[in-house]
Amino acid sequence: MTIKRFTLALGSALLFSCATSVMATQDCQSNIPASTPAQRFNDQGNGTLIDTYTGLMWKKCLEGQNGERCVGQALRMEWDSAANLAQLVGSDNFAGYNGWRLPTLDELNSIVELRCVEPSANLEVFPQMPAVGLWSINQADPRAWSMDFDKGRAYENFKGAGKYIRLVRNLR
Repeated sequence: MTIKRFTLALGSALLFSCATSVMATQDCQSNIPASTPAQRFNDQGNGTLIDTYTGLMWKKCLEGQNGERCVGQALRMEWDSAANLAQLVGSDNFAGYNGWRLPTLDELNSIVELRCVEPSANLEVFPQMPAVGLWSINQADPRAWSMDFDKGRAYENFKGAGKYIRLVRNLR
């Protein structure tokens, strides 16, 4: 009987710890001004956002997600696959536009919300954004750079690492 209770208690503890990690919430410091205020972005209603500060058009959702609230499983892939996917989407006229590509590290840095962590993103603008790394176009074989939206920091990674993808295009 004691082993049965122990197993039940251990199982409950594991279940709770897994649920807790999934339910972790973003932490923002309200005393710091937003670096990516929602009014800076114009939602076009077609899965795209225009950043009025940088003049870039972003896909609202990560690749693999869709809809107004970015539902679905985001795609995680190696850098070469991400670059190939960007080329395919870039010529596919998503939302009536071509020219979609992997963003530069500076472009990814421009959407980091400095007052928030886990994720360091404005969730009003980029819903369902996980606290994960996104690939940039910046690379130096055998590595490439990603922006980690856990704390909003850039990292150099082996290209074989799995990262997520948010595509961007120039308006001009």
